[in-house]
Amino acid sequence: MEEEIMKKIILTALTLGALAGGVGFLNNQSTLSVQASTTYTWGKTKTYPNPQPFYYAGKSSVYLWSKYHTTKLHNLKNYPKTTWYLSKSVQMKHNGKSAIYYAVTSGNDKVSGYIWRGYLTKGINPIVTNSTTAAESTIMDLFTGATPDSQLQTIANKNVSIDSYNDYQSMLDPSEQNRFVLLSIAGPSNSTVSKELINGDLSYKDYAKEQITNALTNFDQRDTDEYNLIKGKNLTDFNGWKIAVKALPITSAAYGGAFILLIAPAS
Repeated sequence: MEEEIMKKIILTALTLGALAGGVGFLNNQSTLSVQASTTYTWGKTKTYPNPQPFYYAGKSSVYLWSKYHTTKLHNLKNYPKTTWYLSKSVQMKHNGKSAIYYAVTSGNDKVSGYIWRGYLTKGINPIVTNSTTAAESTIMDLFTGATPDSQLQTIANKNVSIDSYNDYQSMLDPSEQNRFVLLSIAGPSNSTVSKELINGDLSYKDYAKEQITNALTNFDQRDTDEYNLIKGKNLTDFNGWKIAVKALPITSAAYGGAFILLIAPAS
């Protein structure tokens, strides 16, 4: 009798142990399942040596994420004027599906993260686009006393690739040809400065003023009518001059550059 009781006790203990083990196994499997459903893994990647510009045109909340999609970093809705620069694309896999995410950085290099590429539109953010006309007006306003001239502007607009003094001079009225001065300024050679200019972190006016001042100071076409007209001048010395400007558009790799056509008053 005692032997049968002991057998029942042992069987009961074994059964309870098995049940407990089964529950533990199920709990462990459940935990693994939850972990699997929230984990993002990387597949193929592609790097872009020359960062490509993009912007977010939407109004709703979309986020930049951390490297493995675990933490929300920034809401793009709060960056309506920002141009984002793509440096890498990543295939992120999750729950048997995959999507392409872009690793992007703001133009001022202060904000970065990963975002699904479908949220972005390729190109410079149009909100901060300093139109060509606005840029040209900004430059003209720097020349104190100079008067914008429509006929001279027509010549400036002929072809922005023509930056030869002789090419422009030949289009002028003969009576103005020996009073003509051509100044040119270049866009930033430094990519960081270029991004700052595009995004508005660097004032177009401040950039243009510095470049024009340098162009006047370093003008070196000596022993020419042009040099004799321009030597020793600064931006406050152009009262009575005619002016026209052809500025390179924001979509140009040389944005910030411009051709400035000036005609001195008749003596």
